[in-house]
Amino acid sequence: MTYFSIWPFFIIMALLLLVLSLPIFRVIKPNTQNTHRVQTIDGLRGFLAYGVVFSHGQNFHTLLATGQWAGSPNPFYNMFGTVAVRLFFMITAYLFWSRLLASHGKMNWQSFYIKRLFRIAPVYWCACLGVFTIVMIETHWTLRVPWTEFAKQIGSWLALGILPLPDINNHMMSFMILLGVVWTLQYEWLFYGLLPLVAWFAQNKERALIFIICAIIFILISAYFLQSYPIIRQVWGVLFMFLMGMLCATLQQYAFIIPFNSMIQSFFVSAMIMAIFILAPNGIYVSSILFAVIFFFIISGCSLFGLLTSSASQRMGEVSYGVYLLQGIVFYWVYSVPFVRHYVLQGSIEFWGIMTLICTLILFFAMIVHIILEKPGVKIGYRLSVLLSARK
Repeated sequence: MTYFSIWPFFIIMALLLLVLSLPIFRVIKPNTQNTHRVQTIDGLRGFLAYGVVFSHGQNFHTLLATGQWAGSPNPFYNMFGTVAVRLFFMITAYLFWSRLLASHGKMNWQSFYIKRLFRIAPVYWCACLGVFTIVMIETHWTLRVPWTEFAKQIGSWLALGILPLPDINNHMMSFMILLGVVWTLQYEWLFYGLLPLVAWFAQNKERALIFIICAIIFILISAYFLQSYPIIRQVWGVLFMFLMGMLCATLQQYAFIIPFNSMIQSFFVSAMIMAIFILAPNGIYVSSILFAVIFFFIISGCSLFGLLTSSASQRMGEVSYGVYLLQGIVFYWVYSVPFVRHYVLQGSIEFWGIMTLICTLILFFAMIVHIILEKPGVKIGYRLSVLLSARK
């Protein structure tokens, strides 16, 4: 076993699932008010969130060993983190485009944004509180900037990822306390903002399919000519992932059925995942298309031999937002202990032992925040949207 071995990932994930299968964690269950849930997607989310966790775990080892924040020599962990984020974007696009298609392009936008606000804000603001606390501890609770500037910095952080995240109180690279994961929220809000503008295309499946195909062709062509512009390349890449999720939702409207039973689908998807990770195809668009094929199998009911629909996977998926967003705080507190930083460099067994501890702490932290903040926030958002809709 080395620092970069793959099989410890599967052992740690199995241990986490074993813990979540205990009856005591039955309190972690899906929100019954959401009628648009897809069970296989719910089970997938937890594995995606931990894919990002393990990718960052490898980065931390490289940082301690070389002083540089860099990826793992094993492409499995680098690719897993990237693929996880792409699939998260596909899931977002699939779920909300499916709603638009089902309602023929009509949606109560006030209710939609209220629910999104109360879904995202509680856990995010909890993460911000963790960042503020760490920054003030490291700056010895001394204000190092004018209080007006400090207030602006705090305000930017509290803006739910919409605004750029400045350094707080002259603490360099404050955003890295959360390991930079907040950048995905900017694109989530971008997608939510674009939905009313493209809702007209969702009035029927034919119009939706034509719109998505034209948008995909436009992005592929323009990306070829604008590939020398990193910012545009990133934005176009994320929009392409959203379009892949929307395409999957639209194809479902055509009642496209995969002519294989669940077992054959699971074998096919497993083989395809292994092939992609082994061959590691170059180019964001090629790999995104391949994973969109896998994603379509999953939304069509492929449970990977029942793994994604197991109670443990469902519970992990239920707290996946907290796992994704709060992981940086756990990494920070664990690695802030000098003994731990020295211990993980003693050997691969020590490193994976600490990773097991970190993954477990992240899970329990996410579950506590889910019970105390996330789930009540979702309920409040639902009730408030119903109340405002009734009054309107």
